[in-house]
Amino acid sequence: MDFRDPETGLAFSAPSPLVIGQRRGHRGHDFVIEIHSDDPALPRAGTSKSLCGAALKTQPEEVRVLDQAALNDPEMLQGQVESVRATLALMGRVGSIEPLDFGNGVRGVAAVMTPHFGPDHANVRQYIALAETPAYRISLSCATTAAALDRARPLFEALIRTLRIETER
Repeated sequence: MDFRDPETGLAFSAPSPLVIGQRRGHRGHDFVIEIHSDDPALPRAGTSKSLCGAALKTQPEEVRVLDQAALNDPEMLQGQVESVRATLALMGRVGSIEPLDFGNGVRGVAAVMTPHFGPDHANVRQYIALAETPAYRISLSCATTAAALDRARPLFEALIRTLRIETER
């Protein structure tokens, strides 16, 4: 299943059994696209209303002046890894964090975290990925159970490899 927003150029493909849901507003983002699972072995967890959300946020002017090569620079990416690690550590235990490829040659960061709070939080695994483009920050946030993470992670990573901006505003 494919998604494309003609205004922003956000595009991605959801591998089966993932299903693209509704577009919704979200504080701190331009919008979020819900992603659900048709497979009961891939449950959503915690307080999430969907398995994942793909989100977009317009960049501030200081990022908009950079090109993609600068944003993909290994030093810039390492700074992003450390920033994500520090931010997530405030909310939970970070199990892994690593650089990975999004679509259209964009490099980003993905992390797995166990939250410190929330319903059944010890059994929740959040998979969070983000990448910077000159126009937008692209992110994917997923919440599933600890038991389902090994099955879900390859699907999340396949989805991330397709997350891209096809056109800049």
